Amino acid sequence: EVSVSAVMPAHVLYPKVDSKHPACFSAEWLRSVLRNQLDFDGVIFSDDLSMKGAEYLGNMPERAKSALSAGCDMVLVCNDRRGAEQVLDGLPINYQASHRLDAMMGGFGSNFDDLLQSWKWSDARKFIEKFC
Repeated sequence: EVSVSAVMPAHVLYPKVDSKHPACFSAEWLRSVLRNQLDFDGVIFSDDLSMKGAEYLGNMPERAKSALSAGCDMVLVCNDRRGAEQVLDGLPINYQASHRLDAMMGGFGSNFDDLLQSWKWSDARKFIEKFC
């Protein structure tokens, strides 16, 4: 049995579940289906907010707020330093990480070297190598 600690929904529209929002920005997908129906209690990362599939939501802070409001625990802004800075500047000062992120971060130690030495990393690599 494989236990999944985190998922990343894509900027894909599934009209039979939510005809207005891609999965990454859909409370129907993230809260109703993933959390309630599938009983998923891991971390939900947004897809990259700098991708074309997220532009319809507005500027970077608006995209981040939409993803967080829908149910993401962490938002990703890849390859867009200015966009990442805008998200950081645009989030409320009192924004708190979810308990899921706190739990996930506490499981690996304080840096990347600790992650590389962990049994979880080793197990994940062995599992993935089966498919390569």
